[in-house]
Amino acid sequence: TAQVKTRVPWIPPGETTLRNASIKFEGPTHCLEIIPQSTQEPEEVQSALCLADLTSDDEDEIHRRINKYERKVDSLMTEVSSLKNEVELKKKEQQLERESEQLSVTQRVVAEQEEELAVVTKKLQQAEHDNTRLRQSMEKEGDCLLEKDALLTKLIEAEVDSRAASKQVSAISECHMAHHKELLLQKLETFEATNRALRQLLREHHNSHKESTQLSEQKETLLKKLSYTEAENASLVVKLEDKQNQIYGLCKALDNEKVNAKSVSDFSKSLESTRTHLQGQLRSREAENNRLTVQIKNMERSVNEQKAEIDHLTLQLMRVKHQTVADKEALKRATKAQKQRAQHCEDTTAQLQLQLLEMENQVTEALSAAETWKNCHKEDVKDKTKLELEILSLNRIMELSEQLKGAEDKGRADRDSLVEHLHGLTAEGTAVKLENQSLKATLSALEEKLSLSQTELQHVKSTIKQYESLIGSYKIQKTRAEADEYCARLAKAEQDALTVREVLDQEIQQVRRDLLGKLAELEPLPEALREAELKLQEAQERERHQEMCSKELETTINELRLKAESEDNQAELLKQKNKMLLEENRKLQHNVEVMEKLEEFTNQNSELLTVVAKWENTLHCNQLRLEEKNQECSLLNQKLEEALNDAQQQVSGIKDCAANKERSTQLKILELETQLSRTTSEINQLRRTKEEAEQRYQSRLQDVKDRLEQSDSTNRSLQNYVQFLKASYANVFGDTPLS
Repeated sequence: TAQVKTRVPWIPPGETTLRNASIKFEGPTHCLEIIPQSTQEPEEVQSALCLADLTSDDEDEIHRRINKYERKVDSLMTEVSSLKNEVELKKKEQQLERESEQLSVTQRVVAEQEEELAVVTKKLQQAEHDNTRLRQSMEKEGDCLLEKDALLTKLIEAEVDSRAASKQVSAISECHMAHHKELLLQKLETFEATNRALRQLLREHHNSHKESTQLSEQKETLLKKLSYTEAENASLVVKLEDKQNQIYGLCKALDNEKVNAKSVSDFSKSLESTRTHLQGQLRSREAENNRLTVQIKNMERSVNEQKAEIDHLTLQLMRVKHQTVADKEALKRATKAQKQRAQHCEDTTAQLQLQLLEMENQVTEALSAAETWKNCHKEDVKDKTKLELEILSLNRIMELSEQLKGAEDKGRADRDSLVEHLHGLTAEGTAVKLENQSLKATLSALEEKLSLSQTELQHVKSTIKQYESLIGSYKIQKTRAEADEYCARLAKAEQDALTVREVLDQEIQQVRRDLLGKLAELEPLPEALREAELKLQEAQERERHQEMCSKELETTINELRLKAESEDNQAELLKQKNKMLLEENRKLQHNVEVMEKLEEFTNQNSELLTVVAKWENTLHCNQLRLEEKNQECSLLNQKLEEALNDAQQQVSGIKDCAANKERSTQLKILELETQLSRTTSEINQLRRTKEEAEQRYQSRLQDVKDRLEQSDSTNRSLQNYVQFLKASYANVFGDTPLS
């Protein structure tokens, strides 16, 4: 049997033996002491190498860097959370402001409707007063008819007396003058008295006739006013009912808005709860990252320490190689180590197969994520189609406004035709012209009322447009201020990210330099490198798994953001629907007013036709009287023609003014529409810039995270490699691995 030689350090020729002496290796930062095994205690292993003896001066600097890096990461996360909180708070403030504006608008509408109700009550009181006056005038006309009957009886008596006097004159001419002279004188005196009484009665009758004609004219005017006031009362009653319906609808809208506000508040609470949950998850992930960074730095320390050990061990290996040629035990141990390595390789192959399966699962998950992104893209396309439909609805509104303008033009043409018809009626008779003056006066009053109503409508439209322009300018200013604030914050965040990136680049360069030095030193170990590559692949797969987890978190965050944006879009759609309903209500009110005016004109035409029919009957009765008063009528005709010319000039001037006002209002409407289109385009541009800035910021954060994970993976691979070196050293030399 061959004797087994004990392992002793190699002694160069000319040197003394060092059986129990210790061997020391000193470096710039570490010290290694090796004490060989004694013959008396072969089973015990005495090792003087401990981690407590391996001290370094770089630990404080490493801890400082760790603390700085952790502070920077914390500051970045706090800034991100503060930005999210500010965005949510601003959205809530905007919603509250919009709701307060809607409430103020509804209150104003209610106040205006109350004022209109007060005006309507005043008009009703005036109409009742006019009715009482008309009744009194009708009673007076009955008294005048009684006086007319008395005058007719007196005229008949006077005619009888005149006939008797003529008969007596003829009898007196035949009889003697002397006998009947006294009777004749008496009868003449009685005749003269009756003539005087007749003249007085005729004068009184003439005066009463004039008064009766005046009263009849007043009666007709009052009847017209009565009919007009009754029509106005009916229209006012209809308006009152419409206003009450509008108030009821506004109350319902207020209740709906309150319900919406409650739902928005509940949704904001749920969003806050989800935000807190996500913040907790982010903090836990940050804590895990901090732990991993601390572990990486500890591993770097251990790697540096083990590097010194490896340097010393390489020298010992060079010496031991000369001894291993003659040592069979070393060969046996090497064969055992190779067997263990083969087993380890088999284990690593099994692990790699498992990791490949995990990678396939991750690929399937990535494909599912891509499908979700495709679905999001389809939803964006649907949103674009919705916007196009809204643009078509706006074009439809423009067409409806043009149709309303055409209806207004038709109403004006009808009004002009009515005026021409009235002028034709005035040309039928001179007596009719006298009464047409009163009708023209009423028409002028009606036209003044129409002009006043049109001016009031224009004033209301101008005020509404002013309020809309003010609201638009306020929104634009607010969005611009928010955009400026976000730009400033993004600039700050970009600067911080650049500083962090520079620091990380410097640290990565240092790590690369260290790794290159280590690789240069570890070139004569190809088998160890292969195993290290396998471990690197494992670490990369772990990194990919962590990346997938981080991507899933990002997808959840993006989904929450998309939900918030969809809810904002829904709120904007509701506002647009409210605006559309308000515009439709305005159009309906305008149509109702036009129809009411048309009904008034038709009533006036019917009244005029009835008046004309009555006057045709009176013309047949009064033709004899008209022949006596032709001269007076000619003078009155001249005056009437002059008055008509003046009235026509006034009407033409009023029409020109109204046309000019309508043109100016149309120009203002076009200008306001252009301003609205510009503001909407500016708001869309601001939103796009904001979204691009957020995407850039997220991409930069992802780059920083990827670099951190890469550094973590490199540190882990180095740690695994050092552990492998320790295990290989223990297998080769039979020592316990260093703790």
